[in-house]
Amino acid sequence: MAVDNVIPRADIVKHADRLGAEIKNITLSDDLPDDVIVAFNRLLLEHKVIFFRDQGHLDDAQQQRFVLRLGSLIPNPTMADTMGGLTIRQELPDRACSHLNPR
Repeated sequence: MAVDNVIPRADIVKHADRLGAEIKNITLSDDLPDDVIVAFNRLLLEHKVIFFRDQGHLDDAQQQRFVLRLGSLIPNPTMADTMGGLTIRQELPDRACSHLNPR
């Protein structure tokens, strides 16, 4: 499945040379089709950070259900006082984090 088949490249706006892109013309929900979620995950791997603007229709519970579609939630000790202190954990290949644990 190619991202272009699900999210038009014109709706993906790169914000920095190496980090971050905005996905336009999308309304987030916890019931988006699986191919859209796969496209989001591929874009996360490509851009490291993705932004979705104007998503005020989501309450905290809806945001958490949406995020669970992207990966598991784990406690984030640096954000313990805000909205439950949860962050997304995605399983990455060992080589993606090899610089963190040199052998």
